[in-house]
Amino acid sequence: MAQWPQVDNDTLAAAYAPEYYGTTPKKFVGPIANFVGQFQNLRARQVAAEAARFGSEARVLDIGCGNGGFLMNLAGQGVRHLEGTELSAPSAQRVPRGANLTVHVGDLLDLDLPESTYSVITIWHVLEHLRDPQAALAKCHRLLAPGGMLFIAVPNQDSSQARRSGRHWFHLDPPRHLFGFGPRSLALLLRRTGFNLMEMGTFSLEQDPYGWIQSELNMLGFPRDRAYATLKQTGRHGKLERLTDLALVGMLTPYGLTAAVIAALGGGGGTLSIVAQKD
Repeated sequence: MAQWPQVDNDTLAAAYAPEYYGTTPKKFVGPIANFVGQFQNLRARQVAAEAARFGSEARVLDIGCGNGGFLMNLAGQGVRHLEGTELSAPSAQRVPRGANLTVHVGDLLDLDLPESTYSVITIWHVLEHLRDPQAALAKCHRLLAPGGMLFIAVPNQDSSQARRSGRHWFHLDPPRHLFGFGPRSLALLLRRTGFNLMEMGTFSLEQDPYGWIQSELNMLGFPRDRAYATLKQTGRHGKLERLTDLALVGMLTPYGLTAAVIAALGGGGGTLSIVAQKD
């Protein structure tokens, strides 16, 4: 599924204005940031285990590295050579100056990166933002060393929450999400670009429960994704609205958790998690 017609560059740039990233280096604040950090740590352990196969000179590239939190978790796992990419300089500046990370600024397709070099490349909820996902995956294939691993996570457009929510689905996120993927379409795209699919799952405790919660709020007629803006502290609404959002999220949390687990047990979880290897 693709957003059509594609939005122009000015519209897309406005969608990534500084307020989209929040007012602090962290994407979320308080306990939410700590909660997300725990999942970054779990992902880092999995990636670090794969990188270890390449020895002490293993190199990891995180496409769309955000504030660098995942890469810093990898550093804590003992991975020494860490790089990330960010589309713009303002977003790249959210990476702490003291972090020993190399951040390449610009479109992935335009970046001059060494080919056949990286042990692992990760793309966490970024592929759906790119104008040409197939070209991006083909470039990742060229950048990876022989036997290198690719980790991807994207919203699952064939999920139960997507079908139930329709145009109200949280992860549609117009205009930033330019493409949508299901298990079959993403597997096909990986094969076309030279990858062997190693693992595929459809459940994320980090993403799926909130996807149900926010989609339900959207369906009930609350301002689209306003509660999410409250959690990120990027909304311009008043204190009463923010308190209402937090209360509603708290009330709907048991529903979100239950719906996420049931959907995943049926193979229709809200997040596609992929591990693939360079062929």
